[in-house]
Amino acid sequence: MKNQNNLTSIQLIFFVIQTQIGVGVLGLPFNVFSVSKGDAWISILLAGAVVQILMIGFWILGRRFPTKSLFQYSKQLVGKVMGTFINVSYIVYGLLVTALVLMYSTAIISSWALTLTPKWIIMLLLIGTAVYLGREKLSQISDVYVVVSSLIFFLIIISVLVLILYPVEWRYLFPIGHSGATNILKGVKEAYFSMLGFELLLIIFPYFQNNGERSILYSVSFANLFVTSTYTFLTIVSLVTFSPEELKIVPQPVLYYVKSLYLQIVERIDLVFVSLWVVNVITSLTSYLYLSTEGSTYTIKRFNRGTYTMLFGILAYLIALIPGKENEMELFNKLVISLSYFYIVVIPFSLLIISFILKKNERGKET
Repeated sequence: MKNQNNLTSIQLIFFVIQTQIGVGVLGLPFNVFSVSKGDAWISILLAGAVVQILMIGFWILGRRFPTKSLFQYSKQLVGKVMGTFINVSYIVYGLLVTALVLMYSTAIISSWALTLTPKWIIMLLLIGTAVYLGREKLSQISDVYVVVSSLIFFLIIISVLVLILYPVEWRYLFPIGHSGATNILKGVKEAYFSMLGFELLLIIFPYFQNNGERSILYSVSFANLFVTSTYTFLTIVSLVTFSPEELKIVPQPVLYYVKSLYLQIVERIDLVFVSLWVVNVITSLTSYLYLSTEGSTYTIKRFNRGTYTMLFGILAYLIALIPGKENEMELFNKLVISLSYFYIVVIPFSLLIISFILKKNERGKET
């Protein structure tokens, strides 16, 4: 592992939170409701449980190689050629997710706030800011994440005000379980994409090893609990604010109920909200740029970190410009989600099994 940073558990918590909470937070209730109906909140809770299980698996793998990231111990476990292939594929994965987040966030900003601004300008501003932050060390990136995480509580406060001031109907949540187990499980799949980001634990684990193995597990578990609770709460607010018929045609219910809130001191609170939400988008972009950059510094070793971040920012920008229609964006979205299963489940747990079969730990000796 390269020079270690004295990073804290707080930084780890907010790094995971800021990576997970991004573009998906606005459309999550609609996407899950389209499958699970009034039981959408149950699907999100189950998705959080699945994420927790995956995190524990990542943690067990990280314990066996505490001072190395996946980009290093992959070669130790499966050989240089196969390890290099895995590393390059993760670099590409980070690039594709960056482009996907950039694509969807631009579409929302364009439709809600900057309707007359060309999309390529919006994309350029978002990716430019992410590249500027992503060029820094993990410790500095984490410090920024800790500071801007306070904006998430603004979203929660606004949602609480909606429950208090807006006429809501709690009966929309009942009867619990009426959509059926099959649809609830399908909703878990829909909620899964909005929770992406926890897989970066495979990369950042060694930077936090000085906090202790248990501390790392507690930190990422708390972050997952916070994200799951936040998503569940926002979904419940959406479910009781809009009727089932309305939710079928409201693609971003969170923005719509924020817009319906009337405060004398702020005329368009939804625009204020979008402005603050952009910060969460940039942090998600930064995290996945960091994933690709970190992989390149270990695998290719040709340029410095800043150059790689700039390169992947440009590539993500160009990829995001390609899909011009909504159906093309949806096709790209399905492609990335399908690939994510491979990088979040198949590869990490295959490496974990191999490490136990070969009885290898970080030193390459039997355990």
